[in-house]
Amino acid sequence: MSPLVAMRCVTKSYGRASTAIKALDSVSLEARLGELVQVTGPSGAGKTTLLNLISALDRPDTGEILVAGANVTDLSLAGAAEYRNKQVGIIFQSYNLLPQLTALENVLLPMIPNGRMDRARALELLDAVGLADRSAHTPAQLSGGEQQRVAIARALANDPLLVLADEPTGNLDDENARNVMALLCRTCRNRGSTLIVVTHDREVAHIVDTVFELRGGIIAGVKAPANKATPGS
Repeated sequence: MSPLVAMRCVTKSYGRASTAIKALDSVSLEARLGELVQVTGPSGAGKTTLLNLISALDRPDTGEILVAGANVTDLSLAGAAEYRNKQVGIIFQSYNLLPQLTALENVLLPMIPNGRMDRARALELLDAVGLADRSAHTPAQLSGGEQQRVAIARALANDPLLVLADEPTGNLDDENARNVMALLCRTCRNRGSTLIVVTHDREVAHIVDTVFELRGGIIAGVKAPANKATPGS
């Protein structure tokens, strides 16, 4: 079966000429449909750049990125926005919830470009992340862990094939971080979504299927955890 995500010899630099910094250097990786993937590595290794390229928020200098068989490196701005809305769910470290909206309204927000506002589905997603009773609360009325759970529900609003998470537990305490990460992996597993998560959390390696280590813009290691745990166990 063809991979859902395939990066082929992708290179990305920032700056010009002698001052250019190579964020990624001929990176190739694959992720299958339903696979849970962790990307780890030190600060400045190129992890966020990798996610930005897969989500078509940025373009590589060379190489190609295929998602569900389509080359996303050639998309127009409008095409890239449509691709993200229909096929990708993005979870940010800083949550990026709109402060004036309730939890329910934040989850409904990604549905608007698709011309549908499925309140029942949004409530189902909030219930799945344990926040059915907090749907009418604004972000200021929620804890950091609760806000990140709303962000997970929002990322799944359009039932994406691919979920990208950039240090999603970086602003949480240890207990909340463990709970949120287990919830994210379990929810993606149950829904059959591919998850690519950037995190330094070593415990995640026991939940995911594959771990890619980025160092200096290259893939320095790939491993499949030997003793993988069930998400949430």
